[in-house]
Formats: sequence, structure tokens, C-alpha cells
Amino acid sequence: MPTYDHMRVGAFRLTADTVMRRTYRLLRFPATWKPALRALSAAATRRTNGEPVRIAITALNSALTALVPDLLVVARKVSVEAGDEDWLYSYHPVPPRALFTVIAAWIRAHEAPQQVIDQTLTAIRADDLVWREISLDLADKDSRALAFRLLPMEAAAILTQPTAGCPYGDTLIAQFRRCPTDTGAEIMSWPPFGTDSGAPFSVTTRITAQTHPFSNDLNLYLHVGTRRWMPEFGSLSMQHGHNVFLAPTLPYLPGLSNSRHFTKAKIELARLGTRADGKPDWGARWDDKLARLLAETGCLARLPDPRQLRANPLDWLHRDGDAAALVYRTGMLKREQVSAGLSLTDRAPVLDWAEQILAPHLTLTPPLARTNAPVYTTTRTNTPDPDPVRLCTEAANLTGGRLDIELFTGEQSTQHTLDALTARLGVVMPTLAELRDAPRIVATDKLAVHLRLLALPEITADLEPDRDVTSRTQRREQAVTDRAERIQTALPAAEHPTIAIVEIGGLDTYKGPRRAMDPKFAIRHGLLRTGRLSQFLTPVVTPTRPPRTRKDGSEPADPNRQRAISAVNDLLRQLGVRAAPLPNPKPGTIARRPAILGLWVIRQNEGDVWGTTRQVPVAVFIDPTGHTIMVRTPDVEWTPLHRGLLTIGRQHVFANQRRAPQEITRFVEQAIREVVGEYPDTLLLTHAQNLRAGWSFIANTNLVMDTLGFGTGTSTPIGRFQGLRHVRIRTDVDNETPECYAVNDEQSGHSQGVWAIDGHRMFGSTGSKPVTAGNTIHGASKITPWLNRAGETKPPNPKADVWNPQFIELTVAGIQHGDDPRHWATLAHELRWAAPYVNSPTTLPWPLHLAKQIGEYLIPTEVDDADLASGDELDS
Repeated sequence: MPTYDHMRVGAFRLTADTVMRRTYRLLRFPATWKPALRALSAAATRRTNGEPVRIAITALNSALTALVPDLLVVARKVSVEAGDEDWLYSYHPVPPRALFTVIAAWIRAHEAPQQVIDQTLTAIRADDLVWREISLDLADKDSRALAFRLLPMEAAAILTQPTAGCPYGDTLIAQFRRCPTDTGAEIMSWPPFGTDSGAPFSVTTRITAQTHPFSNDLNLYLHVGTRRWMPEFGSLSMQHGHNVFLAPTLPYLPGLSNSRHFTKAKIELARLGTRADGKPDWGARWDDKLARLLAETGCLARLPDPRQLRANPLDWLHRDGDAAALVYRTGMLKREQVSAGLSLTDRAPVLDWAEQILAPHLTLTPPLARTNAPVYTTTRTNTPDPDPVRLCTEAANLTGGRLDIELFTGEQSTQHTLDALTARLGVVMPTLAELRDAPRIVATDKLAVHLRLLALPEITADLEPDRDVTSRTQRREQAVTDRAERIQTALPAAEHPTIAIVEIGGLDTYKGPRRAMDPKFAIRHGLLRTGRLSQFLTPVVTPTRPPRTRKDGSEPADPNRQRAISAVNDLLRQLGVRAAPLPNPKPGTIARRPAILGLWVIRQNEGDVWGTTRQVPVAVFIDPTGHTIMVRTPDVEWTPLHRGLLTIGRQHVFANQRRAPQEITRFVEQAIREVVGEYPDTLLLTHAQNLRAGWSFIANTNLVMDTLGFGTGTSTPIGRFQGLRHVRIRTDVDNETPECYAVNDEQSGHSQGVWAIDGHRMFGSTGSKPVTAGNTIHGASKITPWLNRAGETKPPNPKADVWNPQFIELTVAGIQHGDDPRHWATLAHELRWAAPYVNSPTTLPWPLHLAKQIGEYLIPTEVDDADLASGDELDS
């Protein structure tokens, strides 16, 4: 295996002493429009309580994105405060009359009384829209705020010049065009690759501006991925719309200039009428809100017929003019034609090309050097196969010597689960026949396991939402409550620590029109009411063909058995059972094992799924040995993990809890002081994207080295908190960390380790390839011929599975006098391997990983799945 001592990251910085003067046009949202538009919003939403109403302009921005290319939208909503607000940026002023056409159509599309609509139209004028010329040097430190918005736009403009093209091999050149995005800028290769073979996709590059703590420098991150296109007729989701990228030959609105770049709109699956046989006619149409608005502007007829686009998407991809591209998402076809993501072979050429094109103003960050400062005495702190005797001992310590396991499973799944329990606990479980006859007790020296096999189909049956309840939110909540009450009636309250393993279909079982019937969260909520933790297990799947023998001649793992083992592992994880202690630190690193405190906020924003907002701050404490795990929320005192899951779930599951940042900050301070008071050596772990909205101190602009701030004036030196250290984690959420790959003098590849970003307090962490990525092909290319490990030339393979590591940013924000920051960064890195019963590193260090998982008891699985479905369709 090659060794790597450096990590290359897709991060650019403004070259020292460079001048990058550019001219833009800015359009501000007129303050004079706000009173009338607030009244319109209040009438449309039927708000009569007199509270200030924000002006939601999401639909308006979507229409502008669909009709006007090359706009940078910087305002997603309009505040209630007085004054104009920055709204749109462009290289050239868009005629106000053209914009006003869209704005007037947006107003008329509101579901408000006609009188209010007329009054609003009377109160606004096209002459109020005034483009202002802005000339600035993007490299000037005094222009940082504007450069944060405009530098990605500028980089995209440079990379999409008609004369610029990214070389792939000796003959292939990929041309890029700009396309709309919610943050930063984005470019996309066009025409797509693979249209002739029926496997179409484009290479994408997302460009964002980012800052680092303790620095005024601006960084530009490039993330290279794919966008897959539909090649044939496929299924559409009933839960969300589907993006369509449009490249019109002529502009949709009068007065606009021709552009070679993309606009974006959405189609959705809808009932279009009734067929001749009386059945509903389901088909594709443009997003309803957008369609009403486009119809008002007279532009709807200019867009492709969505039914034709769905029926023959490849035809629209082949067009030279008026091209349209329907984005593919996993599950839309029975067989994927293009796998997700790009391998290093296809990503590296884009970074090399960008380095040349963006010079001299922007310079690629030099490769980061490896940091060799291991703390733990063993390289792996997790225990995928723990010692059964130790495991039973720890489980007995946590449960008082008795653990009840109830199996709501079929015969095959029951047998797999019993086999998994035998392997984990080191004691033979009863046979299926024995358990079918009566409950059984299996005893070890320390632990008594009480087993029951239950057949209660009414618990696991599909939900039956009441269609007479018109509100979807109320309909779903009522269905969950009804099932939970049915479970409470069927099962007595648990008198001892109890976990139920429930066999139920996975996401594929509950998709499309069956989505609302998914009972998983209702089952979890009902079992929680009876004092039971729960773990789900998907049904046994019979393989359609014999499994392939491994290269070493051994038999491959049975996926059904592996799922049962994973379920048992998760059962133990919820109990907080860890067999082996965390290792001792190496001499010369840190003095002793610290306690660890992870802070997390479980969030669910109000939406059409449940209609409630939850902001539940959670603290997870792990003692220095790793055996004691305690959890806390503002309403729940420190409690062992397994009891805490039940208590927190009961307290917060249907609560509509909006917490101000001050409340979350108070909880943070309280949790820190309580733990430091008991354990003078404590490592505090926080996650920037998750926590900074509630504890603003950890935001880049507010973070002060070696201090803690709780919103009450000046920050407090961390030395006043005896033995406390603080490492802030930042992940690739919203592209806030760069992509990466390891390099040496001869080749590039992947390597786990810790990498120095600034040589002082900032480091990067990369993990090893997970077991789930075992089928990925090293070096495979979707675009050009490539060499396999045997030196054979292979053709482009758009279906090749790929894996790329995530670059986790570690900021050693606070340490004590005499500490070496490298040791605390490395410890945070090593804690990614600390979660027991796993074979691969977790994205987050163990305490934060645990804290995030508590959300399983508070947020419906429907919400989690919907979030996945409605996210960006880019594959990195």
C-alpha cells in the first residue's frame, strides 16, 4: 500500500498583493414596498394576531431563477425592519420592466382577496427597482463582506468563459456553464457525458466562500461531483418536486439578453384529471406555485411540456437549442445507469484545471502535512467484536443484572437474531421452537436475559390515516397517537430495562403513496410510552442468485445475518454498553484520560410533515473510561443513556418547543460548569453547523482563542475552567469543508490521518474507507479509459461505485497552559473510531455521534426521509 504524508484540498486563497477589481450591479429590495407586501402576506396566510409578518419571497426567487439567468439571489426573505435590503446581483442590469412583470405575476398568484392584491399592485412601481453599480477590489480586506458573496460568482464566470475548458485525457474537453444554486456559485459541464450510451451525467463544481476562525483570510472551496440525468421514462415522487435545468435559445422575458447559462424550475407528480376508465390520471406538471406565476407572466407556454419531458428526457438532452434536463434521483429507475459520485481519477483534473485558470488572482492551498501525534495507546478505540464476558458484565452494571428483550419478528428473523445474541453475549440462546413455546431466561454469571417472542400484528401493521381529517399534519399526528395508544393497551409497562426488536419493511416498502402508512415512528413512540427502547429489523430477503465466493476462498457474509447483528449491536448501543474501556494516553501526550462532553441541538423545523418545531439541546457526558454515559436536556437532569432516551422521548416527542439562542446558551454554560465541577479534565466537543445558531460564540467571527463566551459580555479565559479543553468540529454540511485527496511524489489516493491546516490550531481529519464501500473500484473513471490494478485498460464505466473521504475540520479552540494543540486535535480524531460495535470511523467523534442519534426518539423517520428526498441532487 502506498504511503502518503500530504493531503491536497480543494481550497483557494487570494494571492498576496493581488488586485481583483470588478464591477457589478446590485438591486436592493425597496423599503417602500414592505408595508403593502406585509399586508398581502398577512391576508394570504390569514394572520390576524397583529404580529409582524415577514415577506416570504421564495416563490418569487424561484420564478426569477427559472426565467432570468445569471442572477445571484442573496435575500431569501425580507425582514420586518425598515430600509432597503440587498436582493439581487448581476453583471449586467436586468431591465426593471422585465423584473416587474415577474413581481406583479407573483403578487397576483397570492391566495388573497382581490382587493388586497389590487392595493398591493397600486403601491409598487417598476421605477422603484434601481440597479446600482458597485465597483470593488475583491482582494481588499475592507471588501470581505461583499467578496464573500461575489467571489464564488466571479470564479464561476472565469471558469465558464467560452475559451475555457477542462481537459480529460488528450482529446476530451469539458465545457462548463453556470447554473442556479442556493449558496455560492455552481458550474456544470455541458453537453452531458454519456448521452449516446443512455447513461447521461454532467460534472458539477460547487464554489463557496468560507472563513476560518482566528483569521481574516477568505477561502474559496471547490467541490466536484456529478449531476445525473434521466435517460428514459421513470417514476416521480409524490413527496417532492424534481429539478429541471433549462437552456433556452431565446430569453423567456422581453428585454433580456441571450445567455448560454442555465435556469432552473421544478416538475411534480400530480393528478391531472380522470381517465376514460374512471381512474385518476396521474402525470407530470410544472410545480403548481411556479406554474401559476409563469402563467401570469405569459411564459408557461415557452417551457417544455412536462409530460413529454418525462416521457423522452434523452431527446431534450440531445437538443442544441432549448435543451432541458430532468435530474435523476436514486429510485426513479429500477436500474441505475450512472452511479453516484466521481472518483479521484475524474475529480483531480478539474482541480488541476481550475488551478491554472484561476491564477494569478487565486492560488491553490499547498498540500497539508500529516500530523504525527497519536494519543491513544491503540490505533483502534472501537470494539467491533467485544469480549462477551466483559460485555455481559457492563450490561449487568447498567441494567441492574436483568435485561428484557422482546422479539416482534418472524421465524427467520427471530433465528438470525438469536444467533446474533449468542455471538455477542457468548451464551447459547434458546431455539426458535423453545422460544415459541414460552418466554425463556438465559443467565450468565452477571446478566440474566429474559427473552419473549411476541406475535402482535396490530402493532406493526400499516398506519391508517383518517382521510376525513383535512390537515395532513393533524392526520399524521392522529395516526401516530392512535397506534401508540393501541401499543399501550396491548403491552404492560416495562418493569425492567427492555428493548424490543421489531421486524418491519424499510424505505422501499413505504414510498410514494404508501409513505403516510409507514408506522416506524408510531411504533417507536408507542413502545417508548410503555418504557421500551426499540430497534427495527428489515425482513429476511431471499437472494436471487448464489453469492460470489471471496478471492481468498471464504464464503461471503450473509446479509440477513449481518442485519441481525447490526440490530443487536444497536440494541447494546442504546443501552450504553461498552465492553472495553477507552485506552490510556501515550506517555508524553496528555496527562490522563479526560472526561468527554458533547453538545448537540436536535432540530426539526416546522413544516408540512408534523407542523411542530423542536429545538432540543442535548448534552452527552462520557466518563474517562468510556463505560459511563449520561445525557441531559434543559428539562431532564443527568441520566444514564438508556433511561435518558425514554425520559427525553416522553418529554419532547410532540412538544412544540421554540428556544431562543439565549436559552440554548444558558444550557450550554450550565452543562459545562456541571461537568467541569466533577471532572477537572474534560474535553468539550461541539459541532459548528449544528450549535452556532444557539451558541453564537462558536461561530468563526465570534470564536476567541482559549476563551469561552456565554453572551454576557467579555469572554472568560478557559483557564478559569479547570482542565477544560475545547475542540470544535466542522463537517461538509453546506460545503463548509473542502474536498480532499492524499498525494505523494508519485501518485494520489486516500489516506486516514490528521493534517495541519494552519500549523497551529486548525487541523483536518480523514477516515478510512468504510466496510460499506468495499465494492468501490479504485481509479475507475466515468469519463475516460482507465487502468485497473492489473494494468489493464478499461473503458469508461459510468456505473462504477466510488468512495471519497470527507474532510473533517478540527479547531482546537481552547486548551490549558502547556498543552500541545496537536494532541487534542488527534484525540478528537481518534474518537471517530471510539463508537463500539462498528468497523469503520463515524463522521463525528463518539459523543457527538451519540447525541445526534438521540434524535431518533424525537424526530419522525418520515421527517428524516423527507429531508433526504428534498435535498440537493448533487453526488460528490
